[in-house]
Amino acid sequence: MLGLAAAVTGAVLATMTPTVDVALDAGSYRVGNVTLPARGGGVYASASGAVVIAEGGDGLRASGSTRLHGVRMVGFCRLTTDQRSERCSFELGGRSVTAIDQLDGGGWNRRYQDGQRLRIQLDGGRPVPVPIALGR
Repeated sequence: MLGLAAAVTGAVLATMTPTVDVALDAGSYRVGNVTLPARGGGVYASASGAVVIAEGGDGLRASGSTRLHGVRMVGFCRLTTDQRSERCSFELGGRSVTAIDQLDGGGWNRRYQDGQRLRIQLDGGRPVPVPIALGR
């Protein structure tokens, strides 16, 4: 019985999608426990990294730069005009990675091209671009 319980617990844990919280307000852009203070003009930056958000004729777009697990990461996301999804591309330690985020229940359900999934919970449920390769 103990072995069966351990197997079931392991299976449940393996299928759970990791979650990261993201928030944006007038003073900062927050990803998990990292806060990037507003610098003006859509720029949020600290020693931990930077995110730049801009409104264009074809919708909201954002770029990000940081280090993930000691590796340089740069990313770019573009929200669709209805802000229900975003397409992202990342350069992570010399490797290219893409993802599609779908808005659902106040957050992004991110799916990387290799099938890896991540839940990005948005503070207030408002669509916010996330140009960081979270979970990688």
